Amino acid sequence: MLHQVQAGIITTAQGPTTNHNCSPTASRFHSNPDILGEICEYLSSNDDLEELDSAQVAEGRQNLAWLALTCKAFLEPALDRLWRSLNTLYPLFKILPAFIQTDGTHVLRGTITPEDWDRFDWYARRVKKFCYTRDPDNLDIAMHVYFRMAQLRTSPILPSLRHLYCPEISQQDFLISGITSVEDKLSGTFLHTLWNDGAQLDTIIFKGSGLSPGTLDLILNFQSLRSLELTGMGPAMELDWLKKIGAMPKLDDLALDFTHSRIEVVEEDLGFKDLKSLMVTAPLSFTRSILPYLATPSLETIVSVSCSDSQNDRTKFVEEVVERWGSTLRSFSLVHLMSADNIEDIQMVTLAPLIPIKSLTGFRLEGYSFDLTDDNIRILGSAWPNLTKLLLPFLGSERVRPSVESLRILKELCPKLVHLRLPLDTSELPAFVPPPIGGPRTAPPPEEAGTGAASSSSSSSSSSSSAAAAAAVEEDTDAVMAEDSGQSSSPSSSTSPAPSVPPNPPPTSAPFNQHRPPFHLRIRPPFVFL
Repeated sequence: MLHQVQAGIITTAQGPTTNHNCSPTASRFHSNPDILGEICEYLSSNDDLEELDSAQVAEGRQNLAWLALTCKAFLEPALDRLWRSLNTLYPLFKILPAFIQTDGTHVLRGTITPEDWDRFDWYARRVKKFCYTRDPDNLDIAMHVYFRMAQLRTSPILPSLRHLYCPEISQQDFLISGITSVEDKLSGTFLHTLWNDGAQLDTIIFKGSGLSPGTLDLILNFQSLRSLELTGMGPAMELDWLKKIGAMPKLDDLALDFTHSRIEVVEEDLGFKDLKSLMVTAPLSFTRSILPYLATPSLETIVSVSCSDSQNDRTKFVEEVVERWGSTLRSFSLVHLMSADNIEDIQMVTLAPLIPIKSLTGFRLEGYSFDLTDDNIRILGSAWPNLTKLLLPFLGSERVRPSVESLRILKELCPKLVHLRLPLDTSELPAFVPPPIGGPRTAPPPEEAGTGAASSSSSSSSSSSSAAAAAAVEEDTDAVMAEDSGQSSSPSSSTSPAPSVPPNPPPTSAPFNQHRPPFHLRIRPPFVFL
């Protein structure tokens, strides 16, 4: 029977045994535990916990391991000395088949059976001394291994421990062994555990960075998956993996970020025969290269997010999407990740192929600059009467923007609209006035009530024409603040007593009333702005 010695662990096909059995007529020598103990003590090294990594200690342990294999009588006393002192839990972890190495880091994945725990305990019960220190730099054990062990164990890991030694270590060394990609290993173990326990995941979302190809491969185990979103995992995504994802039978919602991906171009079929929703974060030219190789005939939602594109790419992208999925498309989004020095212009004619799609319920355009008029809004509203979401980009004052009249247009043409983001030119609206400083306004004295009412009425009349020009603004002037340097601006109020002024106005600044715009209107927009 073949035997191996791995860091003091005796491995055979049938568990820990020896390769020579002492006969029933063994000498007193083999049956005397004191003699055997003295021999093992002679071979064992010094138990100085700060010198457990020395060459002398390694030689002594190797001798004890060989001695345990010579005869059954030596097995127990030799292993007792061999495992008596440890300065890392790594030798114990190696006993468990679920303790494996992936991408240079040791992780704990899979089911640990009762038989595995019995074998673990057969060695762990021999540990009497433990030096609590940092593992060497060449030994990378994921932190979640310790957490997982604590979760799975119902009894102490080292039940016979008598001496615990903690040298001078920093807080960073607390059970951590030069950890790299903690989140990756923890995520991988989490996915593996869910799959091993039979979980039928419907949705997986990972946002961040650092997942390895090995962890992404674990996603393939969940064949019932319907929705997958990966953001920041571009370096780990490979073409073969993408094709395997495309073969998943129930996947219909996919969002992938190809930023820094090693996939440069796609020139072969990817699958995704039942895909309904697709979001791709990549240069628009790359996104266009993917479209011909998608097998789905009924894409309903498409979102393209890019940091670099061109007018030609945008035009071709819209045309290709409409030509391929115009009959099924329900939502279209084109997003440009702009920066201060990277603002792209887009022409409204680029969107022309989308106009005939009457079934469109969602449209989003973001990160682009262009001129937008009330007539453009009327065209969009007439083309897409079933819109529930319309999100248009912010436009600076240097661009043409629709007026408030566009709100009335959308209200009439798109009665189902729920979410709206619309840049507006509000220059023709009366200015707004902040609430007065110093608390609520008090009622005027009885003798001034009539005069004050006349002033309010007159100013309300003067503002009626401006309020009528604002289509979505209700024509009610809540309070008239046409005060300038303590005097009313309306002719009818010229004989009215001046409003009361605080006895000691601040000497260092101009009176507050001098900075007030002439009207204060209450706006009640008919839509929800996001």
